[in-house]
Amino acid sequence: MPGFLMPRFPMRCALLTLIAVLLACPGQAADPVLAPSGTLRVAYIGTNVAQARRDPATGTVSGVVADITRELGRRAEVPVSITPLPTAAAVLEAVRSGQVDIGFVAPNPARTGIVLYSRTYMLVQQSALVSADSPLRSVKELDRPTQVIGVNTDDSVGVWLKGRLIAAKVRETPDYTLRDAVQWLRNGDVIAFAGGRQRLSSATLGVPGLRMLDDNFYGVPQAVAVPIDHQDRLQLVNTALGEMRSSGFLASSVARSGIDGLAVAPVDTQEP
Repeated sequence: MPGFLMPRFPMRCALLTLIAVLLACPGQAADPVLAPSGTLRVAYIGTNVAQARRDPATGTVSGVVADITRELGRRAEVPVSITPLPTAAAVLEAVRSGQVDIGFVAPNPARTGIVLYSRTYMLVQQSALVSADSPLRSVKELDRPTQVIGVNTDDSVGVWLKGRLIAAKVRETPDYTLRDAVQWLRNGDVIAFAGGRQRLSSATLGVPGLRMLDDNFYGVPQAVAVPIDHQDRLQLVNTALGEMRSSGFLASSVARSGIDGLAVAPVDTQEP
């Protein structure tokens, strides 16, 4: 009877309206492995231009880290959030505590047991600044008695030097702006200051009386850190990095960055 049909129309209308809204505004499903919050949250070392650079005017992050992050987000079909942090220790803590899903750092013995590390995706060449009038021409000349080499606290090259220097000593500073480095070199407190080539050159651009040594100590492996209890996330990241390497994605990203001293890690250095 017509009287019994009347109540159904409002219900049908409401249902149709709900369906229309859902179709017009589809929700973004979270990736439970890579980005459980629905956004891939990433941290990198803000002072490390070899990783990425942030435009102070727009806030846009560019560079290899940004390219990898956005590609991971595209594959998982989630938006990304890229946050610069002051040090590697801060990045590791953000990953460990779950503030971010992944972080970009260089693995070294002092950073083991805190997080899990992906295979190496890139190498960042490490060299040293010296005074313009220094007789030193090669990093091979730095390990001599009474000589002191400056480094930044928690920088991978410092850990590397401490484990390999026989005669020279290491002096550390937490000042990543390199003001201490410039002052130490001018005062003669250190005979060289070691670090990533691009970071050293960009941070001292326009500072007179300094020059970069022509050769390098070694290439610092770069990896992706994930929380220590997320082996599934590590496997996903490793698979993606392997595909980015074989497709030429990483090589194109490194070339596009324009950063001195970067190279895609060879296949035989994939383990951190």
